[in-house]
Amino acid sequence: MARMEWRPTLEVGHGQIDAEHRTLVDALNRLHDAVEEGRGQEEVLRVLSFLRDYTVTHFQSEESLMIAHRYPGLAAHVAAHARLVTRVSDLLAALRSGRTEVVEAVQAFLGAWLVEHIQVMDKEFGWYLRGRGLAS
Repeated sequence: MARMEWRPTLEVGHGQIDAEHRTLVDALNRLHDAVEEGRGQEEVLRVLSFLRDYTVTHFQSEESLMIAHRYPGLAAHVAAHARLVTRVSDLLAALRSGRTEVVEAVQAFLGAWLVEHIQVMDKEFGWYLRGRGLAS
């Protein structure tokens, strides 16, 4: 899998959300680099653990904004977030048990999920915020 480049199509129009998404993209690229450079399972696990933890923090941030602004798509968004956290936790457990063959699947899955989630669900939330004059 190639490094993921930040591009305007990933912007949702809210400064905090966009900054957090950039951090996630950077973490995905650190995972990519760790794998490509053969830095070992410990480094891959460390970066993937950071990704999981930061994703949880980011999701809490987004969900707090959704609650504060009564976003009607909150339930579906929370469900999508929960599915990702479960999936990443399962992948981390597989890696910790020695199943290194899942590393490439992890990279591909996370990259595809992040792009899809941002370009569909998060963009809808961004439009909602802008419609209420709340984009920054």
